[in-house]
Amino acid sequence: MYTEEINGLKLLRFDCFKGLPGLECAVSTRQGGVSAGPYAGLNLGSGSGDKIESVEENLGLICSALGAEPARLERMRQRHTANVAVLEAGGGVPPDNTDALVTAAPGIPLLALSADCALTSFFDPARKVIAVAHSGWRGAFLDIYGAVLAAMKLRFGSAPGDIIAGVSPMISAANYPVREDFMEKLKAFYPGGADKRFLTLKEGRHFFNLRELLRYRLEELGVKKHEFMHLCTYAEKETFYSWRRDGGKTGRFGLLAMIRVEGGG
Repeated sequence: MYTEEINGLKLLRFDCFKGLPGLECAVSTRQGGVSAGPYAGLNLGSGSGDKIESVEENLGLICSALGAEPARLERMRQRHTANVAVLEAGGGVPPDNTDALVTAAPGIPLLALSADCALTSFFDPARKVIAVAHSGWRGAFLDIYGAVLAAMKLRFGSAPGDIIAGVSPMISAANYPVREDFMEKLKAFYPGGADKRFLTLKEGRHFFNLRELLRYRLEELGVKKHEFMHLCTYAEKETFYSWRRDGGKTGRFGLLAMIRVEGGG
């Protein structure tokens, strides 16, 4: 991971994508932007309670920083599902009940949002296909990664061995205590003691490691080329929005990915 400042915005970049032709990808932080109050900074979430005009201005700022057209920006109404939308054009009505977007069309910026969950960008450099996905524990249990790879393979012929994945900062296990009902769900999806690899016990409390579960799924699905940004959204208050830390009244940071238009840099 490395950082880059563009027009007052602090953006996080993946080392695994550095120098790859045809790809633009970055994770936003709170730095920059026009939002105020609990949303202060570059809040990209229109459903967060922030002023819509502030969010739209912030979206314009990140698009400008990455050379994307705001009018072609493709968002989604995330619902913690494993539903995937494959797009051929941008700027349409955001699909509902959708937590991943896939396209092979150049110039369409894809945006996923979070305030503790993981955001992932998938890139197939051989076929010039990209995807973005939002995943908390529900999406992970429903195997949104598997759904994304299936969509990329079915529509574009992508193979897991060709795909490179970059995963954003998320809440760390140290700040993710879970109760017994959650552990029962985890055990149902990962029986036979497999669930324990994603849990740690400290002072009588269990803590869930979302990052480790997502890493496990990538490896199991055959995506060997991947990078995780090891920052905690809960702990890094000046850098990230966090739903758990801020009691739900907070903004959203984002991962934006786009296939560059040929000749566009």
